[in-house]
Amino acid sequence: MAVESEQPRWLLYCAALVVMEVIVLVVWTLVVLLRRWRGKEDKDAETHPKGSGASGPGPAQEGDRSKGHLVIVNAAPCGPKGQSSRSDCMEATEFDSGICHGAWLCIHKPTNDPERIASGDYPYADHFHTRKRLWEFRLQLKFREPVDGEVIFGCEQDRYYHVPTVEKYISSTVIGLLRTAAGDAMYQTHGDDPRHVRGETERPQIMFPLWVMDQLIVSEEGEEPPDLTDPEFSSFGVLRAEDRRKHREVLKRMEFRPGPTFTFGFWCIAQFVDAIGWKVPARGVIPQVKLNEIGTHPPCYITMYALRPQEEWSNVQGKRDTRHLDSRKIYIWRVALWSSLLPPESNREQELLSKGATDMKKEASPGRNSLSRRGNGWCVLC
Repeated sequence: MAVESEQPRWLLYCAALVVMEVIVLVVWTLVVLLRRWRGKEDKDAETHPKGSGASGPGPAQEGDRSKGHLVIVNAAPCGPKGQSSRSDCMEATEFDSGICHGAWLCIHKPTNDPERIASGDYPYADHFHTRKRLWEFRLQLKFREPVDGEVIFGCEQDRYYHVPTVEKYISSTVIGLLRTAAGDAMYQTHGDDPRHVRGETERPQIMFPLWVMDQLIVSEEGEEPPDLTDPEFSSFGVLRAEDRRKHREVLKRMEFRPGPTFTFGFWCIAQFVDAIGWKVPARGVIPQVKLNEIGTHPPCYITMYALRPQEEWSNVQGKRDTRHLDSRKIYIWRVALWSSLLPPESNREQELLSKGATDMKKEASPGRNSLSRRGNGWCVLC
């Protein structure tokens, strides 16, 4: 009898939780719609000022919309400084981080132009057209020194942004999608608010274990590594989709060392994020989510790094301090990224795109510490 009397209470409790989640979702949806409505009003006011007689966007504005693309640029500690590319580029871009050098390529469907996608007339259409993924990163690494510790890959932000409670709740839904696609070992943080944390602060970031990479090609010394733009690139090497367990074990055991060339392909979360539109497309009952509305603002940084041994960490605040601070990272590769439809503030954009001489050396460093410390000094600047 006691069990029967308690059962309705649990049902009511569960029902109350569901109702609360629905209320939060509805409130968030209304907030998003209100913001977009206000944003549209502001945009219309700029485009159609009173008495101007304008009936539509000017040629430059229309042209900007029809040419949506990603801008990707080498970010410290990677040089050459200001070396940039686009997501519709047909050539790979070189980089050098000191500890490692190589090339990268980012390709993206023209998601702001559905007619062009339907026609199949866009760069890499032969590769993309029958696939769900919206974009793909390809990365080629050649090391000058061995890298100890776990290497991880993911996305950082430029600085801390406050995310209100409702937006943070909705962002957890997006994070859940990414976690499902990439695995439970994902590391995610909204970062440290510098108003409440002393010393060095952690950037907002989402990082994945290396085994989330969808493709691996190891070319031993003396072998010719694949061209990142090769039309047959997707058929090379070990593919995660063919044998997930084997692929995961190979990547977990892999050691980065001088000699071989390591080539990766990454797209496992590419159907969940439209980077040109800077949004998470609607999926099932989950509405479309603008990334800047849940605290993800341009520029973002796509990066690969290893954490230093804990005995080398500084600014440790308690036994549970496992933050990924910049001073604890050994950057292997790093690029800044934004959409041409939603660029960073103009002065920040100019800083990232400005070219200039760097003190980065191409010859091998005589000591591991001097090389990795030099990389960390760079990342504080960008």
